[in-house]
Amino acid sequence: MREENARLRQQVAELSHWQQQARTLESENIVLRRLLNFAPEAGRSSITARVIGDQSGVFRRSVLVNAGYGEGVRKGQPAMTGDGLAGRVAEVGQHSARVLLITDLNSRIPVFVGETRDRAILAGDNSSIAGLQYLAPGVHPPVGARVITSGQGGVFPPGLPVGVVTASGEQGIQVRPYVDWQHLEYLRLIDYELPGLLQRDGRAISEDGNQPSAAAEVFKN
Repeated sequence: MREENARLRQQVAELSHWQQQARTLESENIVLRRLLNFAPEAGRSSITARVIGDQSGVFRRSVLVNAGYGEGVRKGQPAMTGDGLAGRVAEVGQHSARVLLITDLNSRIPVFVGETRDRAILAGDNSSIAGLQYLAPGVHPPVGARVITSGQGGVFPPGLPVGVVTASGEQGIQVRPYVDWQHLEYLRLIDYELPGLLQRDGRAISEDGNQPSAAAEVFKN
């Protein structure tokens, strides 16, 4: 009887282990299926990478992913979840990359707001939300207005889902990103073959190192 009990306990332990493994895989599959819901334009290549480190802090909001130059990742590529835009690739190593999140204090993204497609800049503040700046005078988007990328500045293609307006008043206009920051496990890095505009020494510089026009400098990212 003692031997039989020991054998049964061993089987129970093994079954519990496999049950936990199954639950982990099920959770990962749910996240990956949500990523598949977002389909990039035909002909655009994409790479799915796992988030392996969170570098967010008081002065920065970014994450590390386990894909780099060796896997085809390039600086400036948009990083998406199944819900919307999470950020862009800011630094690339051989097999890892750092993604600057759209809520980072240094993030500035040209967007359209609401059905009227009013132009604005989505600005991060190192919290879990972002704000809208440079709206035209008299424009007051309603709560619930959808925010998408406008494509201005060449950093992101137009139409990428960003978030919704959650507050609009004297205290400013707040946007809640579609991305669930608490459950950020995988990112889809998409190559839209855009030159993009990045910041260097406080000036907007194109990926090829040339300084763009003064109009383009407004849309830094």
